[in-house]
Amino acid sequence: MGQAARQFVFADPSKCIGCGLCELACVIEKEKSLDATKSRIKVVHLGPLANMAVACRLCENAPCVRACPREALWQDEKGIIRVEDEKCDICGWCIEACPYGGIVLDTERTTVLICDTCDGEPKCMEFCPTEALFWATEEEASKMLPASISQIRSEIKRVVELGAWDTLFARAMDVAGKVEEKLKALARRAQELKVIAA
Repeated sequence: MGQAARQFVFADPSKCIGCGLCELACVIEKEKSLDATKSRIKVVHLGPLANMAVACRLCENAPCVRACPREALWQDEKGIIRVEDEKCDICGWCIEACPYGGIVLDTERTTVLICDTCDGEPKCMEFCPTEALFWATEEEASKMLPASISQIRSEIKRVVELGAWDTLFARAMDVAGKVEEKLKALARRAQELKVIAA
């Protein structure tokens, strides 16, 4: 029997609102900080109404690992990319090699930051107000992305052609309430972890 396909944190652009709470949840958990530049997940704005959070996709035969001239990166049995900080000199070859933008430079510590899925319980998923983040395999992600973008286009067309602005505004109000709720929960988590503002 073949090995199970690796699952990584993936975002559905039709649900992602680009709020950045995933980035904040990540740095609060991993860095005990509010400095979102050190988040291991990044929100990418694909257009005015299309956003997507991006993190490490746990590639098979990871190009970032192969590209590192100092052998500072290695991949464990679960596919998680591990970083040996003392070997990293932030040359940037791993960042250049990553096809998904899943690696972040930490110039303060002279190393790179890569999603480790919070040991299977990603905080970014927990605090996403629209449940846009979920586990996916590479095959699932490649099928879902075009369908999601198509859904966004259909939604825009429906709103513009049918004038369904009231539906759009009602949904925005609902989402705003969810964002506020998750933000309060995140603030409580930051207090528990004694997070210090950057």
